[in-house]
Parts: sequence; C-alpha cells; structure tokens
Amino acid sequence: MSCDIHTQAERRTEGRWEIIPGLHPFDWRSYGLFGFLANVRNYAAVPPISEPRGIPDDSPGGGDDGYLGDHSFSWLSVEELCAFDYDQIVEDRRVTRQIAPNLHSGHCTAGPGGGRMTTYREFLGERFFEDLAKLRAAGAGRIVFGFDS
Repeated sequence: MSCDIHTQAERRTEGRWEIIPGLHPFDWRSYGLFGFLANVRNYAAVPPISEPRGIPDDSPGGGDDGYLGDHSFSWLSVEELCAFDYDQIVEDRRVTRQIAPNLHSGHCTAGPGGGRMTTYREFLGERFFEDLAKLRAAGAGRIVFGFDS
C-alpha cells in the first residue's frame, strides 16, 4: 500500500494562523522526502529534521479540503526549514532488491555503510527547494501536514 502526504501552508495574520489557500508544499509522493520531514516510510534511514509533532493547537484546521491524512501529523516552521544545513553529508540507505523473478522492491534499507553518500540537497532534489521558495514568497510561517496509507 502506498502513502501520500497532505499539506497546508499557514501564515500568521492579526495574531492568529490562517491557511494560505492553494499552497500545498511538498505534495508529491517521495518516501525520501517523507523520511526527512517526519521519519515516515524512511527506507533511506536519513536522520529526519523532526519526529512528528502533531497538529498545533492553534492551527485553523485540515487544509483546503478539510483533510490532512490519518497519521503522523506534524508541522515545521519555514524558518527551521530555511535554516537547515542541506549541504551536510548523509547516507541514503534505500536500496532496491529483487524479491522474485522480474519483481523488485525499493522498500529495503541497507545496513550502515551500505548506502550511498550524498547531501540532503541532492537527496531532496530541486522540487523541494522550489516549494521552499514558494513558501517564503507567500509569507508562510509554517507547514502543517499528515500522511495517509
């Protein structure tokens, strides 16, 4: 079964948080991204920026469509996303293994030292940084998100 992320961007206006309509950062299926954001489907075994924190008590709710998934709810400030050192080296331990003739699985994790050394920047890819720039341009203060399975 696959897993997807559901996100909302929020900004603080007049002392309260509001959803930024139509801005859904990091809304593509990437288990590497999910592992980085909240240690979800972290087959690469990369250290996450944070373990899931839950939905903030002052969040206005479940996104444009009222849905933020059904597990591993969390939030990250745009400030902490921008301050992270994406040029640090990390081991991507996700590997593909043959599990039957003509059938491979990418849901495998190599032992320590069995992966590929890379930077978080390369690991997360260009699209991550495009979404981060959109958050900054929109004046977002945080993202709130959850996952479904």
